[in-house]
Amino acid sequence: MRRFCLLALVLISTQINAAPRNDKNTLTNTRYVESAAETAAREFKEAELALPAVPATDSGEWFDLYINNTFTKKPKILLDSIAFAPDRTVRYILNTQSARGHDNLSAEGIFCAENSLSLNANSRSTYKIFGYADTVNKRWITPRNAEWKPIGAILNSADPIRGVLYRAFCVDGLPDNDAALQQRVRERSGRYNGKIGS
Repeated sequence: MRRFCLLALVLISTQINAAPRNDKNTLTNTRYVESAAETAAREFKEAELALPAVPATDSGEWFDLYINNTFTKKPKILLDSIAFAPDRTVRYILNTQSARGHDNLSAEGIFCAENSLSLNANSRSTYKIFGYADTVNKRWITPRNAEWKPIGAILNSADPIRGVLYRAFCVDGLPDNDAALQQRVRERSGRYNGKIGS
């Protein structure tokens, strides 16, 4: 009788080990296949927009960005140029004025990633320069290798101006509209960042 029970146990154990794997109780679904529409919805697609007219540097609502006490350039952003594009990137015109007062205008955009800790390069926060202004001929010059560049982890030293803009636009999630974006720049990027009362 013992031999029969032992033989039955051996047969049952080999059948259990040979049984197909069941993924119902695992944390990951190994059988799901993402559709092309789902993949397209998840991936970022840049909206092709025409650049605005080159603005005058001596008129308009230019806002002085505060970087730090030792930063020698005088960066400014045109407040009424700050707007959402259809691809949910933030577009704006920046004037990275030199210490001697020479204007360097650029039309740029920032993509604020929902999760900045992602290892996927396509889902990191990035910025792109769409054009540099020729202020004499009032036209934009498109960079030869215009591409989205990642906003690095060392924002203060690697690219301090984009670091300030990233913190203004992206930290705490994107606001709902263009006016809220402009208000964030006023509150977070100025000389006193709204910390000193009137």
